[in-house]
Amino acid sequence: MAHLVSELLELLSSIRFYEVKQEVRLVVGVKEEVKNLTRKLQSVKLEVADAERRWRHEQDESAKEWLDDFEEICYGLDDVLDEWVTAILKSETESEYENPSKSKRKLKIHSSCFTCGHVSLRDDIASKMKKLNEKADRFFGRRETKFEKSIQYYATAVDETPVCGREKEKDEIMKLLLGDSTDQGGRSSDVISIVGIAGVGKTYLAELVYEEKSIKEEFNFKIWVSVSQSFAKIIAEKSDFQSVPHRFSSSDRVGLNDLLEETALAVFGKKFLLVLDDVQEIDSSMWYKYLRCYFEFGLPGSKVLITTRSDLVPVDNLTCVFPLHGITEDDCRSLFSHRAWFGNSSTESEDMVSIHNKIISGCKGLPFLVKALASLLQVKISTEERKHVLDSKVWDHYKDKPGYPPLLLCYDDLPSKMRRCFTYCAVFSKDSKKLEQEYWINLWMAQGYLRATQIKEEELVGKDYFENLIARSFFQNAINDGNGSTAACKVHDLVHEFAQFLTENDCVNVEVRSHGVIGMVSSWDKVRHLKIEFSERNASFPVSFDKLKNLRSLLVDYCISDYPFVRRNQDDLLSRLTCLRALKLSHISSEEISDKIGKLIHLRYLDLSDNQHLKYLPEEIGELHNLQTLNLSGCCELQRLPYGLCRLINLRHLNNYHTDKLTFMPRGIERLTSLKSLYKFVVNCSYHSKELSSTLGDLQNLNNLRNYLEISGLGISTDMISETRKAQLKKKKQLVTLKLSFVECKALIHDQDGEIIQALEPPPSLQHLEIEHYGGINMKIPNWMMHLAKLSKICISKFRNCDNLPPLGKLPFLEYLEISDMRSVHRVGDEFLGIETNHKENEDKKKAFPKLKELRFSRMYAWDEWDAGIALEEEVMPCLLRLYIGFCDKLEALPTQLLQMTTLEELSVDDCRSLRGQYHWNVGVDWHHISHIPIIYFDGKSMKVYGNWIGMNNSECKAYSVEHIPKKQRNSAFEGDYRFRRTYILPLFNLM
Repeated sequence: MAHLVSELLELLSSIRFYEVKQEVRLVVGVKEEVKNLTRKLQSVKLEVADAERRWRHEQDESAKEWLDDFEEICYGLDDVLDEWVTAILKSETESEYENPSKSKRKLKIHSSCFTCGHVSLRDDIASKMKKLNEKADRFFGRRETKFEKSIQYYATAVDETPVCGREKEKDEIMKLLLGDSTDQGGRSSDVISIVGIAGVGKTYLAELVYEEKSIKEEFNFKIWVSVSQSFAKIIAEKSDFQSVPHRFSSSDRVGLNDLLEETALAVFGKKFLLVLDDVQEIDSSMWYKYLRCYFEFGLPGSKVLITTRSDLVPVDNLTCVFPLHGITEDDCRSLFSHRAWFGNSSTESEDMVSIHNKIISGCKGLPFLVKALASLLQVKISTEERKHVLDSKVWDHYKDKPGYPPLLLCYDDLPSKMRRCFTYCAVFSKDSKKLEQEYWINLWMAQGYLRATQIKEEELVGKDYFENLIARSFFQNAINDGNGSTAACKVHDLVHEFAQFLTENDCVNVEVRSHGVIGMVSSWDKVRHLKIEFSERNASFPVSFDKLKNLRSLLVDYCISDYPFVRRNQDDLLSRLTCLRALKLSHISSEEISDKIGKLIHLRYLDLSDNQHLKYLPEEIGELHNLQTLNLSGCCELQRLPYGLCRLINLRHLNNYHTDKLTFMPRGIERLTSLKSLYKFVVNCSYHSKELSSTLGDLQNLNNLRNYLEISGLGISTDMISETRKAQLKKKKQLVTLKLSFVECKALIHDQDGEIIQALEPPPSLQHLEIEHYGGINMKIPNWMMHLAKLSKICISKFRNCDNLPPLGKLPFLEYLEISDMRSVHRVGDEFLGIETNHKENEDKKKAFPKLKELRFSRMYAWDEWDAGIALEEEVMPCLLRLYIGFCDKLEALPTQLLQMTTLEELSVDDCRSLRGQYHWNVGVDWHHISHIPIIYFDGKSMKVYGNWIGMNNSECKAYSVEHIPKKQRNSAFEGDYRFRRTYILPLFNLM
């Protein structure tokens, strides 16, 4: 609330600024109203935080009533002021705007006159402000309670603190998983269930075990699923098997049959460890019907590890329940000291030790709470400050909720703006285990929670908040993006419940089914932020749109495809929910969006992603002058963007990824200088009027673009090279990934394509480069490519006129290379390595691909020969770890030199008949060339078997996959061995 007051004061100040700058005049007398409101807000600003604390800590009903009334006034004033500032912004924009689809004449509107509709709008705003001032007078006139000022500090430590006191529990779980611990019947348990209350460290313990070296060695296939909802539902939703080891959360939704099929393929022939984290309930019938299928297809010795608060997990003779209790007080003190003193030892006075011991005892042995309080005390150094924490009334008021007092004390210490960012997480369901930082920050920004400073833009401020909430233990399990920054994190269940407690009706998440609503809402008209999930086709909105007129966020999720309700009721929804700042309407299967979208003048965030039938957007989107984020990813039928896009001068993120039907960018894109994300720029095809479209040179001033950029339609015109130079990609200093897509025209050879690539010199920040549909005869390496020290990944595909691969071996920093769909390439030789014939005088030229770690070829249908053809002393790919060959049916052999490299750890071959016969396990003529490679996959199945099956004792046999064992040796090898008793033998190839 204190943050909202500050924001309103800024808006009021901006009103007075615009009056002077634009000669905009309020109705007579309203200027005084603005001053009065400013004065009242300034007088109450210091009291708001203490009023909130009194309600939270002491359940003071008078403070709660005061806050509710004041909040209503603030939100109302925010809407009115934002409407006024938007009107001013609109007049500025329209004075320069030319609508190319209607007229070539510029529409001039002088802001000083505000004729016609503008005068009416000005009068309407003036009337609303007068009514709000009268309401504020009544509120301040009856105020009796005085509140105090709150002081906040920032935390700076990152959570790297290990939890003490779990060594014994870890060892016991390890014994159960590795089969060293058995039940009374002498058999090891297949399923281990860790049971404990929230915050006791169940997930942490499971993670300790999951990452242990001996576990990695024992289980060659690991899967981690974050459940956080009913077991039946997650089983019916989850399908995300991609690589080993697997770790994912419950978000994708597929049919049960698809799930079972993919699950069986993933675990077949493997000894696996499956972790189901945070299971809430398990239906016995679902347990036996679905979960057990894992064991039927995996090797004996496979295990399932469950973490749950409930001991009502189906128990059979293969299940072991492992109760987890709080850590000891000594371990709590050790953990507290390590975190509170940044890992350094500290000499404490007797008084301080006594205070710490009493604070620690209030954590009830829960490591999560100990870490949270220790983070708080990092900035409270003195004995008096720490005694104030100990003497807080929250310890007494929340005896029935032992986790809340430490969290409340930590929450109070957050700056007011950061508090609002944290509580917004309550709008998401508990099973939203992974919070994407970019998505999160864009939503915060839409609500006005982030304010730029003189040295930091809104996104960087949001990133600081995100990192700080991790440091304070409100967010946890940070996931790195590979570039040293946090990409996502998780929210502990206890923290999520706490956030819901703080927000009550303000932030609500509900699931709607045909028979009713799952989720508690006591007063719909007080809901400001709503995430609603429709899980059945005939479900409808649980309340009329009129009762939701105060909504500022509406995030709609669908568990089913082609959900009809929103699609059919767009007009009603968009006409009534006019206060929205954030709107998500993805997966509604609509061919069009209602023109009523233009009524949402406050809208900052609009997500229309994955509407696969959407072809056009209404021109009224150009009326959304405050829009910051527009997400159109996955709208694969979208044919054009609205011409009014150039009006959106506040647009910062335009996600048009996977919009393959787009044929041009509307005119005026160069005006969007605030753009930071533009996923795709489409060069105009020749059959579109140039007057309606932007050119590649219009990218010149968009130097804030960052991360990912695709430029498609390259090479379409003869003047492309000059336009390419104008784009000045080199000045986009925060680009990380660049995709260059040339126009696909099989009948022509585009000699200028090489010049275009040379002219499109990217910045030094570039790490990934993709090039497709190159039309030149043979591509040469552009000069700039040799000097990009961060360029570590290159993907090239569909070079229709190239007989030879480009000499990519010259690139000194390349670590990952993927080549696909090069259908004119018959032979790969020395030219690919970039090694010249006469190079004895230059020793540097003797090393090709010096840092390459992964090489992938796929869909090279004409490729029949791979001849390195170099002397043994040449150093080629000295760091290569992984080699993949897929769908190259004519290729008969692989270079022996590469196969015999000691660094090669993994060889994967898919759908290559010649190679499959040449290198097949124990029968291929060249099997001996690859038998030393630790991991070998053919068509997704492991062919690696350690040792010789013939004459081997069962105790010595350790198989990663058994489907390739010859039939004559199967029975003798596995007969009587419990480890192989339930294994299915399904041969992939007919060996006999």
